[in-house]
Amino acid sequence: NCGVCPGLPGGVGCAVVCPVYRIACNICRQQCVGGSSGSLHGRLAEHLRCAAHPGTASGGDGAVAVRRGRYHNGVTPNLGFELLITESNAILRGVCEAYCIFDGGPEMSDREECKLLRGCLVNWFYWASIVM
Repeated sequence: NCGVCPGLPGGVGCAVVCPVYRIACNICRQQCVGGSSGSLHGRLAEHLRCAAHPGTASGGDGAVAVRRGRYHNGVTPNLGFELLITESNAILRGVCEAYCIFDGGPEMSDREECKLLRGCLVNWFYWASIVM
C-alpha cells in the first residue's frame, strides 16, 4: 500500500527512475519542481517525510519542509505530485528541470538548476562562436 502512488495522476507508478517532477501544496497552491537520479517513489517519500517533520533531523531543510514549517505549521501536509518527464542523462535531466522551473516559475524551487542551465548555454554559445 504505497503512500506516494495515490498522489500521482494518470496511474503513473512511482517505480520510475530519473524523474523530473512537480510538487504542489494543495493548501496554498505553491509549487516546486525537482529531479532525481533515483526512483520517483524514494524522492517523493523523502518530500512527504520532510513535510511531515519540518525542522527535524528526518525532516531536513528542503523547500517543502521550510514552506510547511513557515506557513502551514501544525497543519497536515496536503501535497500533489506530477511526473513531468524521465531522463537518464543527468545533464539533460538538469536542463529539463531548469526549463520547467523557468517556464512555470514555481515559487518554492531554488533555481540552482537555472544557474546551471545558463552556464551551460553561455559555454555552448562561446564555443560555437569560436568554431564558426
